[in-house]
Amino acid sequence: MIDLHCHIIPGVDDGSESLDESIEMCRIAARDGITKIVCTPHNVVGKYNNNSAKIMSCVKELQADIDSKNIPLTLYPGCEIHLDFNLVKKIKAGELMTMNNSGRYIILELPGETLPQNLDESISSLVFAGIIPIIAHPERNLAIRSNPALLYRLVKLGALSQLTTSSLIGRFGSTIEEFSIFLIEHNLVHMMATDAHSSRQRRPILSKGLKRLKEIIGQEVAMEMVTEIPEKILNGNDVDVEFPVPLEKKSIGTVGAFISKVLKKSPISA
Repeated sequence: MIDLHCHIIPGVDDGSESLDESIEMCRIAARDGITKIVCTPHNVVGKYNNNSAKIMSCVKELQADIDSKNIPLTLYPGCEIHLDFNLVKKIKAGELMTMNNSGRYIILELPGETLPQNLDESISSLVFAGIIPIIAHPERNLAIRSNPALLYRLVKLGALSQLTTSSLIGRFGSTIEEFSIFLIEHNLVHMMATDAHSSRQRRPILSKGLKRLKEIIGQEVAMEMVTEIPEKILNGNDVDVEFPVPLEKKSIGTVGAFISKVLKKSPISA
C-alpha cells in the first residue's frame, strides 16, 4: 500500500515531534503493509515555511535513518499546501513541493469553515497549468459537509480528493464517518491516506480503513485507492476516475438520511 499524506518528518509542523517518533511511525507503517509514504508537511505562509529544498533534505535524512534500521519503507517528498492565490507561480518557480517533485500533483488544504468565492477560479488555474490539486480530507471540512456541491463542482473542474482512514472508521465521530461513506458512494473521493501525525493517536495505518472501504465498494476498487491510483500520482501519470454521481440522486440507509438533512439545509447548486 502507498500512503500519500503523512506528517512524518520530525519537527517541521504539527506532526512528528522527534526523530525517534518518526522512526516509530515508519515501523508502524511497515508492519501495516505500507511500502511507500509521501512525506507531506504543512506549508502555511508565516507558520510552516516548508519549501521544496527543505523538504527534499529532510526526506533524504529520514530515509537514511530508516535504512540504517532496516525498515522496509521508501519515502517520497510532498507537501500539504494551504490555499494561496499565488500557487501556480510558486509551484512553477520550484518554491513549493509537488508530489514526488513531479510538478503534476499537489495535496491542497482548503480553509476549514468558509471557502473563498473565487475558489473555482483558483482550482481552474491550477488545472489549466497542468497541476492537479488533490483536496485533502474533504470529509472533515465544515464548508463541504454543509454543502457537498462545493466538492462536486471542484471534482468536475478536474480536482481529485483524498479521504482520511480515521474518518472512515469513526475516529472523528459518526457524522464524519457517515459523510465519508456518502462521498465514497458518489465518487467524490479517489484515494485514501492516513494523514498520520504521530505514533500514538493519529498513526500511519491504512489496513483498518481499507477493510471498511472494501465493504462499501468492493475489493478491486478499494485496493486501487491505496495502490494503483497513488502509484500513478507518484509517477506523475494521468489518473482515470469515475465521474461523480449527481448529488440529486438519493442514497439509501443511514447515509441517505444523514445527507438528506444536509441538503435541506444547503440546497445543491452545482
